[in-house]
Formats: sequence, C-alpha cells, structure tokens
Amino acid sequence: MFVKRLSVLKDILPDLFTLNKTICFINPQDLTDLDYFSNKNTVVLTDDIRLYSPLSDAGYNCKSDVNFLTDVSIILLPKSKELAKELILLGSTIANKGYVVIDGDKNDGIVSIIKELQKKISFEVNLSKAHGKIAVYRTASGNLPSTWHPNKFNKINNEFVTLSGVFSSDHVDPGSKLLKDQLPQNLNGSGADFGAGWGFLTNFLENLELVDNIFAIDTSKRALECAVKNCNTSKVEFVWDDVQQWRAPKPLDFVVMNPPFHSNGKVDIELGEGFIISAAKNLLRNGKLYMVSNRHLPYENILCRYFGNSKEIGGDNRFKIFLAEKPLAVSRKKT
Repeated sequence: MFVKRLSVLKDILPDLFTLNKTICFINPQDLTDLDYFSNKNTVVLTDDIRLYSPLSDAGYNCKSDVNFLTDVSIILLPKSKELAKELILLGSTIANKGYVVIDGDKNDGIVSIIKELQKKISFEVNLSKAHGKIAVYRTASGNLPSTWHPNKFNKINNEFVTLSGVFSSDHVDPGSKLLKDQLPQNLNGSGADFGAGWGFLTNFLENLELVDNIFAIDTSKRALECAVKNCNTSKVEFVWDDVQQWRAPKPLDFVVMNPPFHSNGKVDIELGEGFIISAAKNLLRNGKLYMVSNRHLPYENILCRYFGNSKEIGGDNRFKIFLAEKPLAVSRKKT
C-alpha cells in the first residue's frame, strides 16, 4: 500500500518532502493517496475525471497535460508496463534536476521495471514494503533506457489507433465486437456510448445513416484522445465525464455500453450497475439500452428494477447481450 511505503520513505529521506519543494503527483489511484500532501505545492497529473474533479475541488492544481517543472515527481505505476515506462519518462522530464519516486504493488510489475532501470541509473532508495516497492533516484544519476518511448500510438487492424493503458489497447474487445454485431442497422436519433474507450462502438454508430448524434463518454481523457482519432464525423461529441454522474442535454433515443466491472483491480459489480441506472435516467420513455456483459455478472436484477422490459438477445459462452426498454427512472417526456 502506497501510504505505508511512503511513511517509511519519509523516515529514510526526511528532506525529500519539505514544504519548500514542489511536487508533481502522477497517476494517483485513490483520493486518499494525496492525504499527506499540501494542496499548495502539489500538482496532480491524472487523466481520470473521477480523481481530477474532487481533487480540484479540494484545492489541488490538477492537470491532464504537462507544461511545468517540479522538484519531485511521484509516480504510482499502473499495471500496463508500457504506460508505466511512459509515466516514468514524463516524471523524469518534469523533475528536471530533482528527484523521481516510483511506487507500485509487486503483482503490478514494479519489480521488473526497477530491474530494468537499475541497468541505467542509481537508486538512492529501493525498498520493499506492504506487498510492493518504492524507489527514489535523482534525474542526474543516469539516463533512462533508450528503448522507452512516450505517448506511442498502437495500430489495430490498420484501422484504429490506441494508447497503452487504455482498455483493450492491443485488440478489439470481443464483448464489444459481439455487441456491435447485434446492434440494429436502423438505430436512429440521438444516442450515447457509455464508457466509449478508444471509440470502437462509437465508430460503428457514427456510420449508421439514421443516427443523428452520439455522445461518447469516458472517464479517461487518454482513451478519448484515441476515440477522437478513430471517429471522423461531426455526429460525435466527446465527453470527459463519469457516466454515473453525466446527464444528457435532452433525453436519448438509445444507449450502448460495455460497462467496466473492475475498480482498483477488484471486481466491482456496483460500477456496472451505476452505468445501467444512468442509462435509465438518460433515456426517453421509449428509449432503448443495448448492453454486453460477461456471462457470470448478475445484472438481470438491476435491469428489471430500472426497466419495464429487459431480455437477453444474444451472446456466447463468455458474454451475454441485453436489450432493455421502457426505463422506469425517466420523468421527462419527448417533446
């Protein structure tokens, strides 16, 4: 756990986080990660709106891009090794002539990252604690591996571009493909892609003749950066927001979604349920929800609670596809 490892690091290097030092905190995983950092001298770099908004409200200087320098960079490494390398490159650039702190759980790959770095730089601290590691180096102690590259786009099927760290960054998600194949060609009106990611389903929707406009909504600005490149019509409005909090300007004719069901590496059924509830609140009384989920996930009860009709319309041994109609949470009528 980061906070436990941080407390040990502060005992070893007490001058690292003195009040006169500016800090860039990169990729926090939870709001509590910032509990011990002053909002006056800490810049938070995150592309997740679920952290960006509340931390901004708490007085932190939150950014989703880089145009500044600090004395110390703190990087909480993600599971994606390529994204981890990218963030370390970024942290080293930001902390020019300063310190870089990297932290992560052992089962997320930090051990191999540190081993690779040790061939090029010298660590001032490299300790294990609470099922993870935390390490510190000065940017002047060596050069990062020349094979590491920032912000490198991937290509899928010579058709779509993605970035490391976004969901399904190296292939078309099979659940999303199954849902796309079940969507009717005569979908019409105004709709939304909840959890649009890099835009696979949005791309399909924008090419349907009767669809007027689509809201592509995702918590990840990084994912939406890819979606913008993968969609090329004026029909799409890209929205950096939490689907569970978002409200459409006017009720929608349809929603499609492949909702996430993990939060901080753990199964979180309530996350997908929140997507379903939001769909019901954003749809017209005659609006429709098309949804794919892993077959073992028990979404049937929540669908019955928020929709008058819901049924499985397709799938395979891994996934099930639902059509839900007559949302019960809607109080607005079509004008």
